[in-house]
Amino acid sequence: MFTIAAVILGTLYFSLAILFLWGTFKESRRGKEKTQQPFVSIVIAAKDEQTNIGRCLDSLLTQDYPGDKFDIFVVDDCSEDRTAEIVRTYAARLPKVHLLQVKLPSEDLPGKQHALAVGIEGSRGEIILTTDANCTIPSEWISKTAAFFSPEVGLVAGFTILEAKGLFAKLQCLDLLHLLTISWGATGIGKPTSAMGKNLGFRRRAYEEVGGYQGLGVALSEELALLKAIHDTHLWRIRFIADPSQTTTASPVKSFPEFLNQRKRWTLAGLKRISLFGQFVLVTAFCSRILVITLLLLSPLRGNYLGLAATVFLVISLSDFLILFRSIVRLKRKDLLKYSPLMFPFQLFYQSIVGTLVLLGRRQLYWRGRKYKAPLV
Repeated sequence: MFTIAAVILGTLYFSLAILFLWGTFKESRRGKEKTQQPFVSIVIAAKDEQTNIGRCLDSLLTQDYPGDKFDIFVVDDCSEDRTAEIVRTYAARLPKVHLLQVKLPSEDLPGKQHALAVGIEGSRGEIILTTDANCTIPSEWISKTAAFFSPEVGLVAGFTILEAKGLFAKLQCLDLLHLLTISWGATGIGKPTSAMGKNLGFRRRAYEEVGGYQGLGVALSEELALLKAIHDTHLWRIRFIADPSQTTTASPVKSFPEFLNQRKRWTLAGLKRISLFGQFVLVTAFCSRILVITLLLLSPLRGNYLGLAATVFLVISLSDFLILFRSIVRLKRKDLLKYSPLMFPFQLFYQSIVGTLVLLGRRQLYWRGRKYKAPLV
């Protein structure tokens, strides 16, 4: 039985990896519209970000996009620190920077989702770009993203690299690269599975057609909910950018429990919001890793289980390496390559924990000091 499961899961996993790789090349060949320069509004939801928001704004103010064609809206989401005060100093001297404040949590939407909705409503851009307060933005970010908005495109996603200082941060960086490369490939085959609000753009018209964030209902991952809603209209194309000069940089989480909580939130959001294909990918990945752990635990009883576990793990690792290598080369981050062997056991460990927690129904989350439950996803 275990041998048959190993063959089936190993074959599925490797086949998906090849499919995603093909998708990345297909998406890259689609090109972009180089003359697009619509008016762009950048919306940032910030909660207790006094240590980061200044650096984020400074990077946005170095954009090579025409200064009269973009503005910035920072929505202070019930911060208890100096976030609003810092943004106010920028807004006082720079007309393109605007501060909006949410002083009480919304009863209908989670904090960030509500804050983004407030920011978008207050803005006027034809194209909305979002990022997070803990991100730094390359100078070509607006121009590179806007160039992808040909008339039929409704949403554009991009890569985010984590600041890789220390081994744990490097493993987080590699893991995120791996996940986003899958998103890149899935977009290329016409089945987009995810996007990150740290590097996201969408057409205002497409956003309004799906009812905005207010019309999407409560979501643990508002960007994923928006991606699915726009894709499901069948009226707009989704694009994914893999360009080092368009990639944003963000801070990693500081502790392993916080990391697990983040990945659990993503998993719960994915199970509710992504397509059946995306759910199939999640289940295949989880079952493959659980199979390896099960075989390892049973190996003292059956000696051949150890070899079978090693074979499945090697197939998974090879598949993941092929995906990871694609983005490492494309984004010019070969400095991370030497740490990639450590990513495979790291993923085996944490994904098994997250998957088991979700499977057992432990779905309550704490994020940014707020409590969420999976039924609200």
